[in-house]
Amino acid sequence: MKYRFILIAAIISTLTISGCREGEEDAFARGDQAYQRGDFTTARAIWQTLADTGHPAAQFNLGVIYADGRGVARNMSEALDWWQKAADNGHHSAQHNLALTYLAGDGVRADAERAERYLRLAAASGFANSQYTLGKLLAEGLTGPADPAQAFNYLALSAKQGFAKAQYGLAKYYRDGFGTAADPGKAAFWFEQAALRGHARAQRHIARRLAEGEGVPRDQVAALTWALIAAKQGIAESASLAEKLRAKMGPAQIAEAEARAASFRSR
Repeated sequence: MKYRFILIAAIISTLTISGCREGEEDAFARGDQAYQRGDFTTARAIWQTLADTGHPAAQFNLGVIYADGRGVARNMSEALDWWQKAADNGHHSAQHNLALTYLAGDGVRADAERAERYLRLAAASGFANSQYTLGKLLAEGLTGPADPAQAFNYLALSAKQGFAKAQYGLAKYYRDGFGTAADPGKAAFWFEQAALRGHARAQRHIARRLAEGEGVPRDQVAALTWALIAAKQGIAESASLAEKLRAKMGPAQIAEAEARAASFRSR
C-alpha cells in the first residue's frame, strides 16, 4: 500500500487552519529537509515534538514513517495511532490513509464500513483521492447495495479537480451508461483529460476514438499521436493501432504525429 507523504507546499493550508504557533512552520520544514536527505531519525524527532503538541501534519508524517518503516521497524499499530490523531484534527490525508488501511486490513481487521466513514469525511472536504476511492467503493457495493448514481457523482467531483484515475473512471461511466446516461462525446472528453495527465489506458481509448470518430470528429494525426504515446507506455494494442494508422497516412501526417508524440509532456 502506498501512503501519501506531505511536503511543505502541500501543508500550508493545514498549518493555517490548525492555528500553528510561531516557529512551527520552520520546525516542520526542517523535519521535511531531514526526511528528504534520508535522515529519518532527525525527521522523526522533530515531528515527534510537533505531533505531541497536536500538529496534524506532523502527526500524519509520523504515521507514514512507521507505516513505511523509515528509520524504525515497520509498526502499523503506531502508524494508525498517529493517523487517528491527525484525522481527529481534520487532516484529510490521514483520514484517507485510515480508510485505505481498513479497506486492506493492513494491521487491523478489514472494515469497509469504517473505511467509508473516513472517506466521506475527507471527500466532503474536497479531497480528490477520497472522492475517487469512495466512488469506486460505492460502485462495487462493498458496504451495501451498489449505488451507481452516487459513485458517478463522487468520481465527477474528483475528475473535475484533475485526478486522472477519476477522469478515466468517469469516461468509462459515460461510455457504459453507469450512474448516468451513456454519452460517447463526454466519454471521449474525459478519456482525453486523463490522457493529457499521462494515463496510459486513457491514451489508448482516445486514440481509438479519434481513429474511428467515436464521440469526437475523426482525426488520424491526433489518433496516431495518442497511439504512439500510449505504445511508449507499454500498451500493446496502441502499438498495433499505430501501425494500422501509419499504413493509411502520408509521410507528412506521420511526421507531424511523431513530432507531437515526442514533445508530449503529461500535465
